[in-house]
Amino acid sequence: WHDLTRTNNRMESLPLTTGTAVPQQAGSTLKRIVAFCLTLSAGALLGASISRSGAPAKERTDSSRAGKTPIPSLGEALGQIPTGIGSDLSEGDKANPFYFDPSLRDHVKLTVTPSNTGCGEGGKQLIKPFYINSAKGDAKTFQWCDDGTCHLSLEMGGDTLHNDVGFLKLRGCPLHEGYTVPYLRVMKVLLASYDKLHIGWGACSEAETSCEVGPDVSMSPGDCKTLTHPSKPSMKYDVCYDGPGVY
Repeated sequence: WHDLTRTNNRMESLPLTTGTAVPQQAGSTLKRIVAFCLTLSAGALLGASISRSGAPAKERTDSSRAGKTPIPSLGEALGQIPTGIGSDLSEGDKANPFYFDPSLRDHVKLTVTPSNTGCGEGGKQLIKPFYINSAKGDAKTFQWCDDGTCHLSLEMGGDTLHNDVGFLKLRGCPLHEGYTVPYLRVMKVLLASYDKLHIGWGACSEAETSCEVGPDVSMSPGDCKTLTHPSKPSMKYDVCYDGPGVY
């Protein structure tokens, strides 16, 4: 009896955890597993979200290429450059209308046909035209214009030139004008883009002291204009511009 009583006392003194320990331990394990699964799921969702926002979506293959501009290769791009724009600068200069090449255009070609009212048919029949470069003071620059028109190749310059186209009046011209030697003086020859010509001129009825300056004239190749003495309208000069050239 005493042994039985001691045995019962030992059993009563043991902590009563045997019946509740298993359910508590199982519940804690289950919670850890669920928390781990939720963490994995959240990580997977976050990774997928970052992947979608950071990487561009893959384009679908469209064999028709409608609405798309093809990107040329380097060779194709170089092939599309005009031939005038390249390493050959002379070709590029020819394509530029504003380019001025002195070696190709150091002179301009003009024809000048004088006339004087009353000197035969059209005022040209009874006059003898001539040309002289008075600025050089050289008699060798004097030349007669046999066909009534002076064909000139004039150097370019500004306000310092003395290209004189005059004429002698033959018998039959109006006597009241006297036997003077009128002439046209081209004092300025300038070229602009597209071969446009600007000339400054004056007209003299007798000598250096009887000259008058006319308004500057602009002409394109192929143009013709009549320059009339500012105070003596009977004296006229038909000027035609043939274009630039070399002497």
